[in-house]
Amino acid sequence: MKNKLSFLSISFILVLSVFLSACGNKQDAGSGNGATGEPQDGGKVTLAMFSAPQGIFNPVFYEDQYDAYVLEYTFDDLFGYDSNLNISTEKSLGDSYKFENDNKTLTIKMKQEAKWHDGKPVTIDDMIFAWEVIADKEYTGPRFSNISMIKGAQEKKDGKADKIAGITKIDDYTVKLELNQAQANTISEIWDYPLAKHLYEGVPIKDMPNAEPTKKNIVGNAEFKVKEIKANEYVVLERNDDYWRGKAHLDQIVLKVVNQDVAIGALKKGDVDFVPQIQPKEFDDLDKNDNVEIKEIGDFGYQYMGINHESTKLQDQKLRQALVYGIDRAAMVKGLLKGHGYVLNQHIPKVSWAYNEGLDDAYPYDVEKAKSILAEAGYKDLNGDGFVEGKDGKAFSLKLDYPTGNPVREQSAPIIKENLEKIGLKIDLQQPREVASHYDAVEQGKTELYLAGWGLVPDPDPSGIFLSTDTFNYLRYKNAESDKLIKAAVTSSDAFDQAKRKEMYKTWTEKINEDVPQVFLYGQNRIEAWNKRVNGVTFDWRGAIESPDAIDWWVAK
Repeated sequence: MKNKLSFLSISFILVLSVFLSACGNKQDAGSGNGATGEPQDGGKVTLAMFSAPQGIFNPVFYEDQYDAYVLEYTFDDLFGYDSNLNISTEKSLGDSYKFENDNKTLTIKMKQEAKWHDGKPVTIDDMIFAWEVIADKEYTGPRFSNISMIKGAQEKKDGKADKIAGITKIDDYTVKLELNQAQANTISEIWDYPLAKHLYEGVPIKDMPNAEPTKKNIVGNAEFKVKEIKANEYVVLERNDDYWRGKAHLDQIVLKVVNQDVAIGALKKGDVDFVPQIQPKEFDDLDKNDNVEIKEIGDFGYQYMGINHESTKLQDQKLRQALVYGIDRAAMVKGLLKGHGYVLNQHIPKVSWAYNEGLDDAYPYDVEKAKSILAEAGYKDLNGDGFVEGKDGKAFSLKLDYPTGNPVREQSAPIIKENLEKIGLKIDLQQPREVASHYDAVEQGKTELYLAGWGLVPDPDPSGIFLSTDTFNYLRYKNAESDKLIKAAVTSSDAFDQAKRKEMYKTWTEKINEDVPQVFLYGQNRIEAWNKRVNGVTFDWRGAIESPDAIDWWVAK
């Protein structure tokens, strides 16, 4: 889906931007600037990027948030969401979809008007080609989970078949899929970005990420196309005059690499028109600027302190509960987020229809309760130095790792150390690592406690992260009851009733809340700002720059 590009919870792309679900907590949503007058064609706008894209401009292979920004405006997918988080095909390549055979067969029809930027039609062959590439044993990207529900996909991945058995082409714009099982969230989960078969067929899959259509002569299918790439500086997009939804008003969108420290100044001066990921401390100042529109909305991501469950030090549930009581998360929201966020006690953010309101007051900051829990569990200060020893009476400490790149998170690390030492836990705060190195260490299980964040898809299904077998279960958390609840919430007959599904997630979130596989810290509001000279901007749960409505942006001459 258009927003799936950014919502993918892959390899901690998540830490760069965070996101949301359903309808609640939509403060300040709506039109961007209240401009009047008829839209005018022409002109350009400039968007700030805090880091250079890696340059893999292909939805099937990209793994970088800043590549995703480019892809947002150059590639369409089959299904999208409307402003109320309902599945919609209005602004997407899909025309319709239909489930049959007790939701185990899915028929998808595509619109027939769409074209690739080189003029070739976008057909169902391109969609099938994408699925076959992802299922190939040579494909090493992170999207296989998005096609694993198709019958025969696993067999191809295992090298036991040449093609995915469950795919049947009906005609050039229709396909029928046989699914392994009925799932309530199939449309949300299935990979739906086609891959241009006429450009990539015959290219070895291992070479596709660096092929010319990926790196240099990018051929997309959306409202803008790539005109120029200058590595580490900018990407220029130009209007696609042959777009199936009609022509955009703007001539160009320029995505410019701007250091985060100077981005706000550049916005004020008019050197850039859009800035994503506004820090909470910047909100009040920008809100007073007559030339800037600033908006915020509850987000579908959150920050957390990860716990490595393979560490013998962290096996005790009581110890993990004491960690939560011992961190003053409300003070973080007030002090570091300046109130632009909330304390979170579950994997499902507040803006989701599946959010469990009953956990709002779980684990209030309580130093004495945390100390009491530790003592009951056998962690006591035996030598009077202010820090507890382990159950075996030996010195006990925990290492806390964190990455650079997120100012609020960086500031939270020493606060967490100070908080936990107040309850008697000695914390060895490590030197911050560069982001990639930090997450390499996390993925390899070389940490005990670590700070990170997740950016989530609108559907509340936590599989991909919390199942015992999940690729991105970097917590190494294994819980059979949790696994059963997660699977039931998408595959049982009750899962197809949203009210019943919400009750299932209520049960799961309460189970997780008690067991503490990680310490949920806070949800941070999504804050974006743009120059008021840009008209036609809408701001909803997707923010502004990732909405599907850039086609409507315009600037007065």
